[in-house]
Amino acid sequence: MNYLSIEKSAELKSYLKKFDGKGQHVIALDIEAESNLHVYGEKLCLTQIFDGRNSVIIDPFKIDIDTLKLLFENTNILKVMYDAGSDLSLLKNTAGIEIKSILDLRPAVELLDYEKKDLHSVIAFELGITLEKKRKFQQYNWIKRPVSEQAIEYAVNDVLHLLVLKDVILAKLYAHKLFEPFFLMNLQIQNRDYTRDPEDKYRKISGYSRLRKDKKPVFRRVFDIRDKYAKQFNMPPHNVIRKSDLISIVQDPECIDRIQFIKRISTDVIPEILNELRKATKIA
Repeated sequence: MNYLSIEKSAELKSYLKKFDGKGQHVIALDIEAESNLHVYGEKLCLTQIFDGRNSVIIDPFKIDIDTLKLLFENTNILKVMYDAGSDLSLLKNTAGIEIKSILDLRPAVELLDYEKKDLHSVIAFELGITLEKKRKFQQYNWIKRPVSEQAIEYAVNDVLHLLVLKDVILAKLYAHKLFEPFFLMNLQIQNRDYTRDPEDKYRKISGYSRLRKDKKPVFRRVFDIRDKYAKQFNMPPHNVIRKSDLISIVQDPECIDRIQFIKRISTDVIPEILNELRKATKIA
């Protein structure tokens, strides 16, 4: 697959300068990220662009935030995306980046009431192009370098057809007199404050809301212990203690002695973790 690879700040600045010099103003945009699947925390791992002529893969690991903002926060570049909310949230909360001038096609798909609303199904329905299903890459480790060519092909395919799809979908919106609600929904997406409340990290754990009031502070202490060691070991928190075990520990502290730890956690550290959990749940 032919694509332009950008790995340095100077290369991205040069691309954007050339893009502007050609009088272009529309790109298809998507990102790939790590979200507590292989390591601790969230991280932008890849940015893919199709500008109508070139497929572009941007590796952000060696590009400074201010240079990335020249792309994402450039109000003179219309960024055609699909279901942009999670990308907006991730960039805002991990890098302080706000994506500007977005045309998100997902609201149009909702308004037009497609039977299947995922991007690949919509592309297949409207353009007759069948793409490899995303589930193959749902567990892909986008942090590892080099990124496999198969993964890059998948990433590029997610933007390669967006500009043509845009034209098809906008025509349908116009035919159904749905332009105004579509543009309103896009404005609402862009005007939303994506800053997350740090407290949501534990409040959104399944089962937390059903805990008794006196158990919720205990849950917070247990949750913070798990987060501390996940950060220390640079591993997903659920690899330290499973989500279901968090609730079990709070409801019945005797469950602490039945926790099964993965091999990556040193046997020297396990007694330390167990001792902290017992203190957090007030078990001697």
